[in-house]
Amino acid sequence: MSTQSLAPATPSLRSIRSQTLQLFDLVTSDDVLRTAPMPGFRPLLWHLAHIGVYQNYWVLQRFAGQSSINAAYDVHFDPIKTPREEAPVLPSRAEIEAYLSETLERVEHVLATTAAGTIGGDRLTLEYVRGLVVEHELQHQETVAFVLQSLPLEAKRKGPAPPVGRRAQPPSEIAVAALHVSVGADGNGFVYDNELPKREVDLAAFAIDRDLTTNAEYAEFIEQGGYDKREWWTDAGWEWKEREGVRAPLYWTGPGWHERSFFTDEPLRPDAPVTGISWFEADAYARFRGKRLPTELEWEAAAGFDPVADRVRRYPWGDEFVSSGTSERTTWGTHPVGAHAEHRSALGLNDTYGNLWQWTSSEFRGYPGFVVYPYPEYSEVWFDGDHYVARGGSWFTDASLARVSFRNFYRRHFRPAFLGIRCARNAR
Repeated sequence: MSTQSLAPATPSLRSIRSQTLQLFDLVTSDDVLRTAPMPGFRPLLWHLAHIGVYQNYWVLQRFAGQSSINAAYDVHFDPIKTPREEAPVLPSRAEIEAYLSETLERVEHVLATTAAGTIGGDRLTLEYVRGLVVEHELQHQETVAFVLQSLPLEAKRKGPAPPVGRRAQPPSEIAVAALHVSVGADGNGFVYDNELPKREVDLAAFAIDRDLTTNAEYAEFIEQGGYDKREWWTDAGWEWKEREGVRAPLYWTGPGWHERSFFTDEPLRPDAPVTGISWFEADAYARFRGKRLPTELEWEAAAGFDPVADRVRRYPWGDEFVSSGTSERTTWGTHPVGAHAEHRSALGLNDTYGNLWQWTSSEFRGYPGFVVYPYPEYSEVWFDGDHYVARGGSWFTDASLARVSFRNFYRRHFRPAFLGIRCARNAR
């Protein structure tokens, strides 16, 4: 893989916008963009306008002190100000793209003509607002991508099948000795409030699976009564499973299993990681194996700890951001577990990034000493006991989000996101 180090570790807003628009070009009709794709989600076209509103608000209004480009958009495309049931009232895509274009030009001008280190309105730094709008759009890209994955194949243009092949290494565990380490972000470069503050923790020795759980391994769970045996499920998980009639991962059909990928319906790839599963299913599967899900700090240590330097690195591969140097996506789906050695941690953990996010056993909460910044709706309002942390990064996730301190989070019942399983256990 051709790589290059970048500083700061962020792609350009214009290249990101090009990727965003390419995603929306994948749908076969405007109706797909205007219809709520699943319960609890706004239409995809709403997300497109929201990206521009977010940049307008944080860079132009809050940081630079400029007036709004479109005050009506500020209300309609704000998830707090406009409830989901009102979101389907949408302008045309052409109108939204014109707004996005004007916003991007103004935002780029502010970022390009403001000196590094400048502090703007509300004590926001230039570097912070740049990182904020970059990561926001990248995260919305992934949301749009997994929503597109959930749509019927006929709603999207034709595309390639996911990668095929065999797993790189046989199943194995990695033994991690007891550690005293610093976890969380160090505050260098853009990070979210929920990654702070950095602190010292003691971790007891544990073992963690080197690979993500594969389709073949999860099929064994089903074949051995995984969805029928009460002892492997929490009370809440069993109640959810029975109520929803869940009997297999979201995109599986069978028996004689097939899996619907982003663009195609294919026979199940045995060595690809299982996805389309909720936290409840991941937890039940781990119990079936006599294991458990790792805590998020166990995951962070296994993915980031460098035994030579005796510390947790910023990324699984080191402290420097690494990019492929291209904005063209060549892969549309998961790959066989362990296929990319460049995503292996110093301790030998495969697929720390670039295949699937990985459920952990940890509720999404603020760390001790947590301080809201710059707004509570990103993190604090989701400290509700139902959102659980996922770590790592998927085949769609941009490498700039692959820092080991990054905390993704979803409700326990949520299945459409690019989520998988990695098991752990206490040391014997």
